[in-house]
Amino acid sequence: MSKSRKNQLRRLALALLRASAGAVFFTVVLHHVYTLDFRPLAGFCLPILVVFFAFTSLLYMRGRSLGSSREQVRTLFAAERAMQGTVAYLFGVVLGASLYGLLQSLDFHSDPAQPSVQGLWLLMFLAPYALMQTGFFLFIGAVWTIAPQFLRPVSPYEVWRRVAREP
Repeated sequence: MSKSRKNQLRRLALALLRASAGAVFFTVVLHHVYTLDFRPLAGFCLPILVVFFAFTSLLYMRGRSLGSSREQVRTLFAAERAMQGTVAYLFGVVLGASLYGLLQSLDFHSDPAQPSVQGLWLLMFLAPYALMQTGFFLFIGAVWTIAPQFLRPVSPYEVWRRVAREP
């Protein structure tokens, strides 16, 4: 199989992964926003944010511990993309929590069993959803960038070579 064919298959796999994960995330957010049941949504989104920050931190540390090489550049690129994704996701969570607080202070009520024009205010939650989805896509892209380095066996010599520093 040619290298260009492999790259096309990898891009297709990444697109399918993003599309399926995005559809699941959209369905979960849509359900909880429509029913005004935000507590499980916070329990779903906040742990993801912790994982994003931890993984991004590990990528930066790994990138700085590697000697000058392609692996270092790929790792630092992945760390930067993961950080961009983490920040976008964080802004989405903050904006969503702010909108929730605003609706609570305005004593907003909407009955999912009887939709009304007032329920259109819930479309405001598309903005935090878009930020969170963008952050998720950036993060998955970062993981996809770094994954090939971890999906093959590594010899002790290879580990030594990766962490070797130039004088």
